[in-house]
Amino acid sequence: MELTEIAKSKINLSLNLSGKKNKGFHDLISFICFGSFSDKLKLKPSKSFSYKINSSIQDIVLKDDLVLKVIHKIKKIYNLEELPKIDLVLEKNIPLGSGLGGGSADAAAAIRLMNNFLELGMSQDQMCSFGMDLGTDIPACIISKPLIAYGAGEKIAKVDFIKKYQMLIIYPNIEISTKEVFNLVKPIKNKNLNLNKIKKSIELYNLDNNNSFFKGLSNDLQGYAIQNYPVLKNVINVLNLNKSFFSRMTGSGSACFGFFEDKFIDYAMENIDKSYPHWVVEKTILNDL
Repeated sequence: MELTEIAKSKINLSLNLSGKKNKGFHDLISFICFGSFSDKLKLKPSKSFSYKINSSIQDIVLKDDLVLKVIHKIKKIYNLEELPKIDLVLEKNIPLGSGLGGGSADAAAAIRLMNNFLELGMSQDQMCSFGMDLGTDIPACIISKPLIAYGAGEKIAKVDFIKKYQMLIIYPNIEISTKEVFNLVKPIKNKNLNLNKIKKSIELYNLDNNNSFFKGLSNDLQGYAIQNYPVLKNVINVLNLNKSFFSRMTGSGSACFGFFEDKFIDYAMENIDKSYPHWVVEKTILNDL
């Protein structure tokens, strides 16, 4: 018997700061969807516990691996005498330090997988609570469907957003620390980020085919990240020059994304791949639920 969980890439279509802080964390609100570009976590019963990562992108250090933290937390909370007798293999595609939430998505996949394999009986809300102290993005990645994250990112409001988009994700081979980018944020005037108003505007867009909706979406961290990593501005410009109708940095970077009409995306990918061979360019579908 082999069990598999998909860890989808997290795409912040918007990320806005309120100007307030709570327990050292910036108060924010972010409209998040998920892409088909993903990692995969596979489990097989075994005679002992083993865990390995297969990655063609980066050398992965196990020291702070969130999948292992999930396994050890389950052992502690559920009073297991030993680690589960399983072989775990993580097929790693999402780059670290890209703002695509790969580590959180992997942890969320591990929680879902172990909940199933060990028959722990956790509901989705309980899995979100279980993962929250391991990372503020983990609850969103447990759900992996369109949502608004707020507070420090750990609070969730699901949204009805059914539209799908063809997109390119570009990782310019730069690893950026989330902490580094947030440390660049300067004090800003407090903004009233109205959750219900944002949720309503997103759900109303389901009834509309006007892509001008995206012009109102912004990432407050993008300008700060570009200060230290000017290449990000170039990435976004390249997406726009190749006929992306909506492009942004996701999360705290370094990955950026662009939405494309079907007739333009293959040419854009080929052109960017050829012009920037040191960048990682991935074609993916947003909201491929």
